[in-house]
Amino acid sequence: MARHAPDRFAAIHVGSEQIGVQIVEYTSLEDVKIVEQSYRQVMLGEETFKTGRVSFAAVSEICELLKGYRRLLSEYGVRDYRLVATTAIREAQNQPYIIDQIKVKTGFSVEVVEMPQEIFYKYVSLVKTVNDRGLLDSCDGMLFVDISSGGLGFTLYENGNLRYQQNMHIGALRIKESFDKNQRDSAYFHQALSEYISSTIEPVEKEMSRHDVERLVLSGPETKLLLKMLGKEQAKTTYVSLSEFSSLYKQVRSLNLPQIIKTFNLSEHKAEIVLPTIVLYSQILSLTNPKEILILSDQFIDGVVIKHIAEKTGHPHNELIESQLVSLCWELGKKYYYDPTHAAAVEKWSLLLFDKMARIHGLGIRQRLLLKLAAILHDIGKHVNLRRHYFYSYRLIISSDFMGFSEAEKHIMANIAYYHSKGSPSDNDANFASLTPAQKVTVSKLSAIIRLADAMDRSHRQKVKQAEIALRGEELVITVTSDEDISLEGWTFADKADFFEDVFGIKATLIRRAG
Repeated sequence: MARHAPDRFAAIHVGSEQIGVQIVEYTSLEDVKIVEQSYRQVMLGEETFKTGRVSFAAVSEICELLKGYRRLLSEYGVRDYRLVATTAIREAQNQPYIIDQIKVKTGFSVEVVEMPQEIFYKYVSLVKTVNDRGLLDSCDGMLFVDISSGGLGFTLYENGNLRYQQNMHIGALRIKESFDKNQRDSAYFHQALSEYISSTIEPVEKEMSRHDVERLVLSGPETKLLLKMLGKEQAKTTYVSLSEFSSLYKQVRSLNLPQIIKTFNLSEHKAEIVLPTIVLYSQILSLTNPKEILILSDQFIDGVVIKHIAEKTGHPHNELIESQLVSLCWELGKKYYYDPTHAAAVEKWSLLLFDKMARIHGLGIRQRLLLKLAAILHDIGKHVNLRRHYFYSYRLIISSDFMGFSEAEKHIMANIAYYHSKGSPSDNDANFASLTPAQKVTVSKLSAIIRLADAMDRSHRQKVKQAEIALRGEELVITVTSDEDISLEGWTFADKADFFEDVFGIKATLIRRAG
């Protein structure tokens, strides 16, 4: 059988410290060839953290570089691409103008991702690397720590699931820019720096005390600096012993800036972030006390490529990552003492309804996933207030980071939780009014579905054991099997069915069949 010609894809990343392009050919995730890649060092992060803006001189430089990438894509015949910007452009006050200038001058559309998405794409690549080496299930706890110029992401993997995820606006370059030159030259800088970092990552310490972290997996641009100072060559995976790091930390503490430049043969720019980087790593080690440190070379751009190929080819890695995101959602539910059996029932019936209604709701697999997560978390607001739990479920979801999901998707999930039991979505509600017209329709459809699912377990006793769903003309007939009295479920269902009919234009009927 003839092997079909490989597809081509290009990922372009406008980061804080470098801009890069990677062009690949692939037939599957096991058959990927990098045909071209190029990286250019930039100083966008430092400029943004100092001034809050990216200068138009820098924007012009970016555009000239991207024009070159545009020609490169044309030479390779690449039509399928993603151009993604992270911290520096994300946080720039003049972000809309930057994106517009790039579009006008290069023809590229820029996708700006939030921090939970940035950490997610890196995690997609890191997990594949670890899994390919047979390390994913080889220890009780594995903490992935990604440090970029302006962000820090903690992701705890344990016994096949994600147990914890926390993102912070702190990174080596951002830490450095938090202190002026006189402060960095002070004899007290190390102590002040240690206290600053410790107080910032303090919330993580309490969580880490509950887990046994055997392996610390480090990633991010500053790992190159760490390996250079350790005298190690960068590989796909590099092991660093605790004693090696401890010796380096003691050495760095005793050196001033000129000595760091000379000892490690660094530029002044790199030397200035040595102490923030080393102290940050040291603080993280003190939180976890791992048995070993593993440094991976995976970058953000690798994650973008892997995610794209996994989705295009239906690779199991995509399902692995999605299952981990769902497991993280269940962990969030535990944090707010939800009722897991009720959440599971609502999730089950919501997804069954969604799948059986595919012909009439017109939504896709991404919306199905948003419904799934909203079903798991719809009642977490009861942890705050029983009477207005829907409102507090909304607030808790909005206030949480969801790795791999955009702010827009988080708002959809939160609104589904808000309307899961009562109330008609209305522009009189600020949470709904802020959505786009398309998002409002999605929220209304998914809210109508979750209401019926929630009604089917209104007693929180899982009386319904089975359900058969059939579309008969203008009626959705749900036949449930139960050995118990389901009067409460039936009455609640009838009450919620009015909103369902308003949204979909069909009647929903619940019929009980004895088991």
